[in-house]
This record gives sequence, structure tokens and C-alpha cells, in this order.
Amino acid sequence: MSYRILLTVTILACISAPALAQGKRHDPNDVALELVGQVTNPSPASSFQVGYLSSINGIDSPIFSAIPQNEATALFTFYSDTVTLRVINNGPIRIINREGTISLYYDDTPDGNFSSPDTFRDGQEVMRAGLRHQVILDTISGTFTTTFVLTIDSNDPFVFDGRLIRMGKVGDVLRMYVEGHLNSTAPPAGHFAGNILGDPLIK
Repeated sequence: MSYRILLTVTILACISAPALAQGKRHDPNDVALELVGQVTNPSPASSFQVGYLSSINGIDSPIFSAIPQNEATALFTFYSDTVTLRVINNGPIRIINREGTISLYYDDTPDGNFSSPDTFRDGQEVMRAGLRHQVILDTISGTFTTTFVLTIDSNDPFVFDGRLIRMGKVGDVLRMYVEGHLNSTAPPAGHFAGNILGDPLIK
């Protein structure tokens, strides 16, 4: 094979090879997504958490429709509905276990409004997972941390920025961590932000 032919084959191979989306990282200790939200407790037995995704590893296009980047312009939102299993008091620390479901939505005409929680689930459902979470609340400072264990049970494909995307894989187990602070006057009961660590959810 001549040098010219070999060079041509090499160039064609490079052009044909699919490239990962720029910025898509695969470190298991990296952040798969970041989120911002609020929690409301309609009763001692129930709680729901709503909000939006502020970063998604694997999507380089803007995930907000405009500036400022907030709930009203977020293209990806979430809604989590849970019931309380038990509450344990340990001095100033309160531990709350809940279970339920969480769904992620894509809404190309965003209208998120924390005063109207249903606006965070009026888009296309792109992922749903069963969940169990543990809240650890400092009753003196009003701060809390929550660890969610999510098991994906559906992930319908959707088109975003000309790409057909799936978020996660059915059967995947994810861990989501949030930190927050209780609100002095409910609703909402509190404000929080957090992330999911691990490989990108974008498939």
C-alpha cells in the first residue's frame, strides 16, 4: 500500500469514527447532573419535591431557554412524590425515611413556578424512578441533608437539539444527594440543591 493510500485510509477512518459529545465525562466520581428545588409537606405523612436541572453531563447545548437561568426558563424539571415511612428523633437530629417516585421532564416551553408545583411536571416525562430517601435534619440550625436511592423503571426517548436521547437505563440504581434549609414559613417547607454522582445519564 502506498503512502498516499495509507494516508487517505487513515483520514477516512478518523472522519468516520463517532465522537463523544464535547464535555461528556465518564469518571464514576463526576457529577451526572445538578438540580435546584423546594420541598413541600402537605401532611406529616406525605411530601413532594419539585425543581429543575441546572446541569446535565453529556448535553452541551443550553438547558435554559433564556436568561436568567432559573425555574421559569429551565427546560428540564423534576417532580418527586413521597410518603413518610417513619420519623426517628435523636437529640437535636431528626431522621425521616420516605419512599415514592420521581420523574424527570423535558418541556420545550418552560413555565416552572414554585407557587404552582404542577408546572414542574407538565412536559414530556423522560425518566421515572422508584425512590427511597433518608432525611437527616438538624432541628436547631434548620439544615438538612437527604440521600435518595433511585431505581429507574422507565426512560422514554426524546429529541433535544436534533439528537435522540435516552436518560439513564432501566434498572440502573442512582444515588442523589441534596443539602437544604427549612423555610421559616411554609410552604415551601424548605429549599435545597444537590446532584447525582456517576457516569452520564445521557445514553
